[in-house]
Amino acid sequence: MARASLMIAIGKLAIAGEQAGFTIEQMIDLLDSGLAVETLLELIAWRLEGSQSASAFVNSNSNWVAPRPSAKA
Repeated sequence: MARASLMIAIGKLAIAGEQAGFTIEQMIDLLDSGLAVETLLELIAWRLEGSQSASAFVNSNSNWVAPRPSAKA
């Protein structure tokens, strides 16, 4: 039962990430480099909210901390 729920959650994360413009490989690289799942979710949500690009946040060559986007006016 728990495994099925986990697989569904991973699938939803993958779909949301792709809708935000990330590939599965990019998301795996981010997580492998130390990015927390919660931060990945925040980054995906930020991208889906209509921000033009998150390329300034993504650097697969190093560990990084993404700054929180400023609140919309």
